[in-house]
Amino acid sequence: MKKSTTQILIVILISIITVSCKEKKEVSQVEETAVEKKIVRNIEPGNGMSIAFVNSDTVSKYYEFAKKIQKTLTSKRLEAENQIKNKYFAYERLVKEFEKASPIMGDREKMEKAQKIRLLEQEIMQVEQQLSEQVSKEELQLTQSYILKTNEFMQEIGASLGYDYVMSFRIGGAMLYANDKNNITSDIIKLLNQRYETSK
Repeated sequence: MKKSTTQILIVILISIITVSCKEKKEVSQVEETAVEKKIVRNIEPGNGMSIAFVNSDTVSKYYEFAKKIQKTLTSKRLEAENQIKNKYFAYERLVKEFEKASPIMGDREKMEKAQKIRLLEQEIMQVEQQLSEQVSKEELQLTQSYILKTNEFMQEIGASLGYDYVMSFRIGGAMLYANDKNNITSDIIKLLNQRYETSK
């Protein structure tokens, strides 16, 4: 009697284990199939998001509009620096002349020359501040113009190429890895330059 009961319990236990293992296997297969479908959906054309990226450092280097903006900004900075340098040269010349002639000057003349030097020094500081503010303002305007115009071009180019997203990549940026097969930098540079030329 006891032996028969033990055998029945063993059979029941084996059945439970078998059913449990079968269910786990089925669940696992369902999960694997779902993952496979998800991967396939993202890989197959037309079934998922189409994403590409461009190296923004390379674009800045070869995009004609970017080069023009950079050249303009460099020219404006140099122009401002030269204006300040000319003021400093005039200031240094005046100081040297004052130091050289000081021993033979009268007190009144010394005071007048010293006052002239102080006024020139203040003028240099004011000009430096004004030019710095002016250059910063012009840089901001040119940069905003560049961003807006390039974004306008990219909307047209991205749509014409059929991408859902075109990401920007640069070393040290937010994107840590990008598969090179999705790199469309050279195509984008070519299309941006064409679009820029026709918009002139």
